[in-house]
Amino acid sequence: MKKYIILTALIFATVACEDFLEEKPVTTLNQDFYKTADGLESLVKGSYQILRFKPDYNQGHYLFGTCSDVEVFSWSNADRVAMGTYAIDAWGPAATGTRMTPNVNSLIGSTSGGVSEGVYPEVSRCNIFLENYDNLDAATQTKLAARKGEILFLRSYSYYMITNVVGAAPLILKSYKGLPENFSYPKESLENIYKQIISDLRLAVTILPATTTDVGRVTKPAAAHLLSKLYLHRAQAANWDGAEPHLKMLYKGKVATDLDSAKFYATMVIDQMKGNTTYGGLEPDFSNLWKNATGDYTREKSKEIILAAQYEPTLTYNGRYGNTLVHLYNSNHTSLRACTPRTMDYGRPYATAGPSDWGLDMYTDRANDSRYYKTFLTDYVATDAKEAGGKPWDAATAYYYNNRLKPASDPNVTVSTASKIKYQKRSIVYIENSKDEPFDSLWVVSQPYIMMVRWMVGSPNGAGYFTKTGSTITGFKPGADVNPANPIVTDITGRKLMYRISGDKGEPFGLDRGNAVAQWYVSPRKWLDINRGKGTDPNGSGAIDFPIFRLAETYLIRAEVNGRLGLFTEAIADLNVVRKRAAFHSGEKRSDVLVNMEPTVLNGKVTIPAGEKVAPYAVTTDSYSKIAVDGTEWQAGTTRAKRENYPPTALSDMERFIHFIYNEKAREFIFELINWEDLHNAGILYDRVYYRDNMGAPASSTGTADFPFPADDISTGTIGARGIGKGQFQKFNTFKAWPQSFLELLTDEQGSPLSSEAKAAYQNPGY
Repeated sequence: MKKYIILTALIFATVACEDFLEEKPVTTLNQDFYKTADGLESLVKGSYQILRFKPDYNQGHYLFGTCSDVEVFSWSNADRVAMGTYAIDAWGPAATGTRMTPNVNSLIGSTSGGVSEGVYPEVSRCNIFLENYDNLDAATQTKLAARKGEILFLRSYSYYMITNVVGAAPLILKSYKGLPENFSYPKESLENIYKQIISDLRLAVTILPATTTDVGRVTKPAAAHLLSKLYLHRAQAANWDGAEPHLKMLYKGKVATDLDSAKFYATMVIDQMKGNTTYGGLEPDFSNLWKNATGDYTREKSKEIILAAQYEPTLTYNGRYGNTLVHLYNSNHTSLRACTPRTMDYGRPYATAGPSDWGLDMYTDRANDSRYYKTFLTDYVATDAKEAGGKPWDAATAYYYNNRLKPASDPNVTVSTASKIKYQKRSIVYIENSKDEPFDSLWVVSQPYIMMVRWMVGSPNGAGYFTKTGSTITGFKPGADVNPANPIVTDITGRKLMYRISGDKGEPFGLDRGNAVAQWYVSPRKWLDINRGKGTDPNGSGAIDFPIFRLAETYLIRAEVNGRLGLFTEAIADLNVVRKRAAFHSGEKRSDVLVNMEPTVLNGKVTIPAGEKVAPYAVTTDSYSKIAVDGTEWQAGTTRAKRENYPPTALSDMERFIHFIYNEKAREFIFELINWEDLHNAGILYDRVYYRDNMGAPASSTGTADFPFPADDISTGTIGARGIGKGQFQKFNTFKAWPQSFLELLTDEQGSPLSSEAKAAYQNPGY
């Protein structure tokens, strides 16, 4: 797999000169080199480094991939608990270590592993290019015109990232030779920053090629896509100049034609790319975007991808970290008695971040919207041939399995110290059911694998399931043996309701149960990479490319624009391009977990044709008609609207429509590092975290009427499922703090350190 846009060691001043000289036979590497065509070509390649900021290590997913209503920190260490609950020691400007603020420092700019990273080193590279480009002769300028377009895009993308995180920021449009006279870098308003980057991208669109054979280079569709987002963001905040602080800080100016411009540039992208496939240019099978097979990188060739950050399977050019998303989102499957140790088969079990309850519940029809089972890793297979340490059968589970669960042709299982989980057989299953469809606990623990279920109930009246003679089980108590074909308990009177109790040893997990037992959750499939570490090192970094923009997002941008313009027929048409691809298509197969264990299928809330419920669960009828958007999704009081879990602050059809757009974006793009910044710019991040993120929301929130925060019969005090928010989230947290260490570096125009008052004025409100 050859990549053309690779990182040279950083092409900036004296950093990594020797490595660069090995690649370019120049006798002296100095600023004069970047006045030549070859030097500028190299400078452009080095500048692509900024596209890797998000997928590289903690800084990207801490800043952009968590703290939304669907993507939250897991409780595998104290740092993540503090960040996920918005504790001041994690979010404050003086926070250190593996907390939020140090990652803002990385975004501003840092040197790591001999390479300068972050926004302002990138801006400096771009400024050097643009200044030297202007001094070239006309013929060379023409030759490098596309490279100028790439640089304008990369600088604009850099400012887009920094403003998403901290808001108004220094706008630097010139390079520096040596150290500056002072460190006076006043913040520029978002209005002026957006004027600059919109202007730059409009020019970039005109000079970039529509396509390129150089894999990874920015093209016209990438610039137009980002431009459509910027116009939409400015339109979203157009009336917030006098709003409360966290919204006023998003004000980017008010231009009457912004929505029209957003639609124009989104349409430019769609019109160029829609003919690539029969699904409006989208990858026909959503799962192909996340294909994970030995030596297979075909996912990177999807025609839906507009722009991606490039990585190499040889790891030669992958910098200090490589793509680390491959393990940051993985649950710890190794700490269950599941005979599934750390191998190449599954992700590195860092248990850093996972979905909130709503991040799973937002897939309102899992039987027909294929994205749930194609997005999440719901079941595992045992990979330890020795079956070491596996969960054994006990008397109760062996009796229930023998009398209710086992196929007639299988021999009885016996109480044993050996593992009931067998090599290359199913080892773990996750089921995310609702509170009104709890599973019977005996059915859960009696499977020949470990089930991790959100809601289950104990025996009737807590009296146990069995009759006994001494310690020997002789039968079931009347009414205690649930139908194994449908283990949902509809009448829970007298039964103890339990939230997230492990099917392994019965530990409570999830919420704030504690770092040692809260590391299990449904992981995303998107970043699984069995080729990581050159395909041999289960601890190694990944080499799969990271999509920056996908065409599905372009459709959803245009859908929002059309809705805001009152063109709901057109908005629904764009939404249904995405929905049509999301459906199960003829020839695909559903998961047997979906068909046989998904509660909404078992109780008939969602339907699958009878003929498709038989192994191998092949789809014969396209399911699009069951999930097509018809507009009732945002109309008050409808069944579909209730399923969308709108915050109670969404009072009008238009407000619910906007929330629906971001529900759909979340279903499509969860764990692709865009949801947080999109919610932020739309001004709805606060409401969605407040009403949907149990661990981040303050105690004043109990969730929504249709999706209240979980409360069970076993949690006590402040621990576990208590039905209230457990965090400290406030409106000012929708922006991050400027690091105190950065403020200490700043000076006034005379070079004097900023006063305490000046630093306080520079800092974002609330910090």
